[in-house]
Amino acid sequence: MKTLIFFGSARKNGHTKQMLDVLTDQLDHEFEIIDAYNTHVSPCKDCRFCWHKKNCAIKDDMQEIYKKIEEANNIVFASPMYFHTVTGPLKIIIDRLQVYWASHVRKDKPDHFLRKGAIIMVGGAPDFDIQFDAGNQVLSNVLKDLDSNLIGSVTLSNSDRDSIKSKPFLKDELKQLAQKLNIE
Repeated sequence: MKTLIFFGSARKNGHTKQMLDVLTDQLDHEFEIIDAYNTHVSPCKDCRFCWHKKNCAIKDDMQEIYKKIEEANNIVFASPMYFHTVTGPLKIIIDRLQVYWASHVRKDKPDHFLRKGAIIMVGGAPDFDIQFDAGNQVLSNVLKDLDSNLIGSVTLSNSDRDSIKSKPFLKDELKQLAQKLNIE
């Protein structure tokens, strides 16, 4: 088993990374983290090359990322929320996952999920009802496009004041999420 993690935080030891560390400490298989801030990925140009071939016309780090997605049993997105959605560098990578969305156009979409998916989101504002809705909509839909069944998400709100240390129940939620990812 292998889990591929898309990490969208500029802060290498921030709240998102701390939550991700709890998750990865519980994984009993190989995992790899793609740091969105340390990739060389150009924005999608909407050239529609991927409408005809399961590939992208732009040749950059995404070519290797596509291979890693194909090899993964699990996909995890972990990101702070900037203005209610993922960070810019992670959004650029997500836009380049158009190759997978285009399977609808190419008519080669698998008829079942190929892998499991999970989401970790962190927001600085105090908790409010729709705080993570936009991020959840983006990430849950991209997981569907990656033929991944969303098995759970964990969120930390009020991270300007709170942390995983002040909300210990989050560790339990992350451990439970990891256990779901461990099941083949």
